[in-house]
Amino acid sequence: MRRLKMQQAEMLASKFRADNGLGQTEPISAKTLLRKLQVTAMYRPLSDSSYGISCKSKSGRMFMLINSNSTRGRQHFTIAHELYHLYFDENPMPHMCCGGASVEEKNADTFASVLLLPKEGVYAMLSKDEILQHNIKLATVLRIEQMFQVSRSMLLIRLRDLGVISENERQAMQSIPVKESALEYGYDKSLYESGNEGVVIGDFGEKARILFEEGRISEGHYLELLKMISDGRKDN
Repeated sequence: MRRLKMQQAEMLASKFRADNGLGQTEPISAKTLLRKLQVTAMYRPLSDSSYGISCKSKSGRMFMLINSNSTRGRQHFTIAHELYHLYFDENPMPHMCCGGASVEEKNADTFASVLLLPKEGVYAMLSKDEILQHNIKLATVLRIEQMFQVSRSMLLIRLRDLGVISENERQAMQSIPVKESALEYGYDKSLYESGNEGVVIGDFGEKARILFEEGRISEGHYLELLKMISDGRKDN
């Protein structure tokens, strides 16, 4: 697979939105989208270097595991990243997202960025002066990240790629404390914190069994997944 150009990623994300009844400017509710796509998902603690896992059965059933230790903004990005692997990866083998540098990992990152932050939706939240003068306000950054439920770092990279800010401006704004700035402007800070541990979306147990029977996961992995379901229900 070749490296996706930004324009190709924009077109792919736009088609994905259209195919799934999503507007081209609206924020995506990650959990609602997973239910709509019938992707079975579970939020559980993973190592700091692992953001999520996805795999697809031979029959086309899809599974996703999301690191509940990540911030909620990062979790949303992970879901969009894994959707690329499930829908567009030429070889969607069981996959763990660890922030790798392979072509497919970079493609998945690009797709996730443009899917969660559609160009038209971002522009609609900028003032004329911010666009013309390339001088975006912190208040606007907060409004966008809260509206689209994304992390500060992801949003700033997207704004740079859209030409709204320069790399120097991105670095300067990245140095502003995230939680403190959100609280100063009256926003809840939960977007920037971990959460959702034990949340299960869809028929997790059934799909885990199918993956095991098809030989896609080992018996030990299957039993571990069942234990995770049980532990998650106890936590809730």
